[in-house]
Amino acid sequence: MISKEDQFWNWFKENEAKYFFLNQIDDNKEKERLLDEFLEHLHAYCDQLYFEIGGYPDEKQDLIITAEGNTDFFDKVESLTKKAPKLEHWHVIAFKPVVEDGIIEYNDIKLDPEAMYFIPLGNKASQKIGLRIYVNNYNSADEKGFLTAAYLVLDNILGEKSNALDIGYIEIENLPSIPEREELIELVKLPRYIAWKRSKS
Repeated sequence: MISKEDQFWNWFKENEAKYFFLNQIDDNKEKERLLDEFLEHLHAYCDQLYFEIGGYPDEKQDLIITAEGNTDFFDKVESLTKKAPKLEHWHVIAFKPVVEDGIIEYNDIKLDPEAMYFIPLGNKASQKIGLRIYVNNYNSADEKGFLTAAYLVLDNILGEKSNALDIGYIEIENLPSIPEREELIELVKLPRYIAWKRSKS
């Protein structure tokens, strides 16, 4: 019997041309229809997975399969992407990768990882790291919005998998004036901090 992974990839191979030019389609209704059709076939495999398509015109396109940080379904992402056939026009990528320009705009909040700092928070009960993240213009009245934006920044600088597996929780505070920043670590150094922490455990 054909596996669910193979069913999905057989469908994709038959339809890949439509998706290769997805970002050049001006008709929003047609674009939505294609995205819905893709999601329907992906959800026939696992209804907790999502996807992103991107890339420059006339180059190989990226097809990212994501569990949106839900570790319960990471094995499904890995199983599907490992079964991907050789595709001439596509890079199939498991999990959202690190993004070079990690600036996030969420609602009215704009966060630039280059201007953010952190200190690690100890947690003996878990291998995961807690973070206190410092940002400019923090508004505690919109704590939820800032937390969401900060997690999106972490997705960008760590990639989906590391963000989900290495970060336990975060809290946010306003960035102090420059003399008080000496103990703080630049957020862009977080991947190196995580690698160092892993080497110690």
